[in-house]
This record gives sequence, structure tokens and C-alpha cells, in this order.
Amino acid sequence: MTTAPGHGPRFRESRSWYLLFLPLFAVIGLVAVYPLVMSLYLSLTTANGTPTLANFVGMVSSPTFFNALNISLLYSLSSTILAVAIGLGLTFILTQELRGRGALEVLYILPLAVAPIVVGVLYAPSSVWDDVQQFIHWQLHLAYFNELTPTFYFPVLFFSEAWEWAPLIMIVAMSIVNNLSKEVYEAADLHGASAYQKFKLIILPTVFKSPVMQFIVVLRFIDAMRAFEIPLAWANWLGYTTTIGSPVDTISLYLYKLLYASSLGFPIGLVSAIAVTLFGVTLVGVAVLLRLLGAVGR
Repeated sequence: MTTAPGHGPRFRESRSWYLLFLPLFAVIGLVAVYPLVMSLYLSLTTANGTPTLANFVGMVSSPTFFNALNISLLYSLSSTILAVAIGLGLTFILTQELRGRGALEVLYILPLAVAPIVVGVLYAPSSVWDDVQQFIHWQLHLAYFNELTPTFYFPVLFFSEAWEWAPLIMIVAMSIVNNLSKEVYEAADLHGASAYQKFKLIILPTVFKSPVMQFIVVLRFIDAMRAFEIPLAWANWLGYTTTIGSPVDTISLYLYKLLYASSLGFPIGLVSAIAVTLFGVTLVGVAVLLRLLGAVGR
């Protein structure tokens, strides 16, 4: 008895490989797709399930929403650019012939092990800047500076976020650099290229052309758009713990305050509309960022 073409054991085995991925698809659907679908549903309905656009109308009519959106965009873009700059700076240091390079690598990676809320506390006034103030005033005999102005705490917010994630950029960049052919460096040495010239003309273009680096930068941008812990720490220090639409409210912190504001009840529809909008804005930002990275890597 002959088996019909396309129905043998090998064919059945080749068709059953996707069954191995069903648990993964189920988990992704549960933790990613389902919340997104439910957020979209809640944003377009009332508490009784009636279709409505009132949640989106309420969102765009609120100046506090645009304040939080602007802060999130500024926060994510600035911290991502800083993280890339710091990470590449660390990469430049590690590509030099230095003693104790292994110890430096371990030292530079340490911030990745620190929880974001701890980073927010570490860079808060009572942890480090009060001591800096004392040194400036008593040792340098200069006037105290105001720690509670946007011109001070915004750069600190951006830097603290970048400080934590720059080691990730460094690790990826170093893995790309280590895969470069030795002949490229030897040719550069023959032409008398300095360490800076080799880094600028060889390492940087290679790093930015790498799809892995582009993915990591985009991932860093997405994560920064959801920043919560570091802005929360500074909101507490600035006295904006419950103030909705404060100068440090990112979208995530803004949503948190909306949900727990006693005067608003439980505005799940409005919160869902903002969450869906954040998802859309993040997708647009990712598309723009990918185009920019592609242009830089050419």
C-alpha cells in the first residue's frame, strides 16, 4: 500500500513543529494581546458597555494629559540619547589598552543591577545633592543652588535614567566591536590612525549599522516611554505625590495618579484611552527612530 504524496510521516512531522510554540503564543496572548484588546474596548465604551468616544474627548480636552505626554516624549528621547552617548563613551574607554580592563567592565555594568526606584532615590536631593550643596557652600564658598527648579531636576532625571541603562548599550557595542576583523584595525594602524579616529571611522559606523544595536536603542526608547519609578521618586521629593499633571508626571505616573485620585472615582475608561494613545504614540516614535538610526548607519 502506497502513501499518498504529502501525507507521509515526514510531512506530518514537518507540519507539527508549530505545536511546540503554542504555549509561547498563549503566554504572549495572555500578557500582551489581551490587555491591549481590553484597553481598547474599555476606552471605547461606558461603564455599561455602550459605545462612546467620550473617554478620548475627555483625554484631549485635558491640558494635564498633554503635559504628561510632552514630559514622556522629552524624558524618553533625552534619556535614550544620553544612554547611547554614555554607553558609547564607555565602549571607547574599554577599546583602549588599559590595565584592569576586566575590573572596569564589571564596574560599568553595576548600574544594571540597581532597581529604578533606587536610582531615583540615589539621585534625589537628600541622597547626594545636599552633600554637594554643602561642599559648594562651605569649601568653595559659593551660594547654594536651587535643587527644585526644572533646569536642575530635569537633567538629573534624564541622566539618572541614562546612567542605569548605558551599560546595556556598552555591552551590545562591545559585542559588535569584538566581532570586527583584526585586519581592519591593522590597516588603520598602518595608515597611522589614532584611537579616536579608529573609534569614529570604524567602530561607530559599524555599531550603528548593526540591527542588534538599532533594536536595543528602540527597546530603550520604548521602556523610557513607560518610565515610572524615577519620576515617582522625584515627584515625592518635589511635593507632587498626589498632584495630577505635575511637572514630572510621565504618562505612566499620570495614569497611576488618575487611578488613585479619590476625587475622580475609578476612571478606567479615561485611563484606558490614555494607555491606548500611549501605545500609538510609542509605535510612531519607534518608526521615526528606526528611520533615523537607519540613516545614521549608512
